[in-house]
Amino acid sequence: MNSKHLIMAAVAALAACAQAQVVTEGAKVEGNDPALLDFKARVAKANPDLEVVGVQAEIVKTAILAPRLEPRPQPLVAIFVKNQTTVKPLDDQVDAIRDSIAAALAAVDMEVIDPHESMSNFDRYKTTIAEERLGLIEGAYRGGSPQNQARMLGADFAIVVSITDAKFDKEFNTYSIRVSTKAMDVLGVTKKLGANTANWRKIDPVAGDFADVIDKWLREVPKDISVNAPQWKRPDVNAVAVEFSVSTTIDAFINGLENGVRAPNELLDEMRRVIGGVTVSIDGATIGSSPGTFKALPGPHQLRIERQWMEPWQKPVFITEGAKFNVGLELSTVGQQKFKDLEGFRAGTAVAYAEAMWRKGIRVNFDTAQWRDVGNRTGNEIINVNQNR
Repeated sequence: MNSKHLIMAAVAALAACAQAQVVTEGAKVEGNDPALLDFKARVAKANPDLEVVGVQAEIVKTAILAPRLEPRPQPLVAIFVKNQTTVKPLDDQVDAIRDSIAAALAAVDMEVIDPHESMSNFDRYKTTIAEERLGLIEGAYRGGSPQNQARMLGADFAIVVSITDAKFDKEFNTYSIRVSTKAMDVLGVTKKLGANTANWRKIDPVAGDFADVIDKWLREVPKDISVNAPQWKRPDVNAVAVEFSVSTTIDAFINGLENGVRAPNELLDEMRRVIGGVTVSIDGATIGSSPGTFKALPGPHQLRIERQWMEPWQKPVFITEGAKFNVGLELSTVGQQKFKDLEGFRAGTAVAYAEAMWRKGIRVNFDTAQWRDVGNRTGNEIINVNQNR
């Protein structure tokens, strides 16, 4: 015969699990409140051999705080340079081009992202995009254009310089190079550059090598960029941000536990956050906990989901308005050692949930008919609730 088992235990320090950005305020409800009287009647019915000497409830108000997004005093620019020709010596000119643009921008009070960071990301984009198109790999950033790379790096603008053509004419002993330069904000809006800067071409009859021609580019183009860059309007990313939601299999399990609980919504929300414990990050920045609704610019992003005892989940995603991401989490190696399997993890989580509710003054009845066991603990921490047979 199946029965319900009442799980009761004390928790030492759940408050330590609360995130720093969450502020809570508690207030007790006592007396003849209808909800309390109903609760008292149900407890008395479930425990006929005991007397209910008093009941109370705690209302928890929760405020979630996040850093205020203030505009940076200086516009931030990511610079990407690539040699699209087969002339290998031009690879050595990439750093010189990037450094010259950075110096020109710094002269007009614009900040440039660390070149090693932007270069690493762009190199990764170049080396993976072909394989992505063939479906061979998932890629570091699906659809990762320089514009999206700049956005992921937190920049306002991206400058992309491409050496598109380089030739040596043996008959006339001339070197020719074509270089295209584009500037855009992270929303994809093209920014003004001089006509010669956007499509620069030089045929040099006196150059000794390709590096001499690039030197002429270095003397002309960065100066033009520094003239136009101060006129660029910084993008209002908040105006075009879209909402998306994230949930996990952990959240679905917690939601299932709530079916047997009568408690204020504020308290249920707190339990989802504290007991669920799932952290959500996008492009390397933590944005909150799951389940939740968040905002980001539309387009490709790196989404990462983390939870103690679980394998971190990270994949490139394409975010659109109303996008929903339901992530399945699996036990990590350490999690398997502790809980053996997902069944044991769910049971242990149910115990933690009941303990947390008990600490808040609410008893929880779980139907454990289908449970193998609860806890998978050792030593003095053993709490087992086995199915009645």
